[in-house]
Amino acid sequence: MIKRMLIVTVVPLLLIAALAATVAAQSTGDPVKGKAAWDAANCKSCHGPNGEGKFAGPRAGDGKTAADWIKQVRTPRANMPTYSVEQISDATLTDMWAYMQTLPKPTSFTAYSVPVPATDPVGKQLWSQKRCEACHSNFGQAMIKARFVDQNRDVSTEVVLKQLRTPAKAMPSFNATQVTDAQAAEIAAFIKTQIAAIKATAAPAAAAPVTVPKTGGDLSLLALGGLSLFVLGAGLALRARR
Repeated sequence: MIKRMLIVTVVPLLLIAALAATVAAQSTGDPVKGKAAWDAANCKSCHGPNGEGKFAGPRAGDGKTAADWIKQVRTPRANMPTYSVEQISDATLTDMWAYMQTLPKPTSFTAYSVPVPATDPVGKQLWSQKRCEACHSNFGQAMIKARFVDQNRDVSTEVVLKQLRTPAKAMPSFNATQVTDAQAAEIAAFIKTQIAAIKATAAPAAAAPVTVPKTGGDLSLLALGGLSLFVLGAGLALRARR
């Protein structure tokens, strides 16, 4: 009887303790896993390789809670795009948060932006202002070549809008406040000029070899005929001398 009472009492307590430990681990995160996740994620493109800040503010030692991080990633303020749970889980965000809290907070920070002259196309200026350069450096030439030039695809406002609002793969989404439809049209126009520039600078196709008249067979026959006549003539001459 006592044994049964102990089992009934102790087992639930152990389960509660295990659950509490799991919840605690989830709320505090794992800095080791967080470092690996940070190194692998696109977060560093905007916030710096060590969270020191780059296109966007520092995350190292920011003093925020894991819940603050999750809220910002799911429903961001200002210009930060949105990442879905499928792209990055709450647990991974908590791990990255834990890692960033182990790093010292930078003493100063100035956001970086790619300088673009005011005389350049509006789409190119937007490319810098909207921080597209953070992930698609060199004004997107590698991405544009791979996605459009190599696949012989054209770009349109609809294509750009679809990727901004409902992006494929790891790209976060930008709402209509962050990038308007009109701005997306300007960005599409800029990408179109990039496509044309990449095609213009591509190596020209190898020239076709010069076609040589196919007279080799005829020459061989003539040479063989001449040799036969020579042998025949030589034979007749020898017979005449006899």
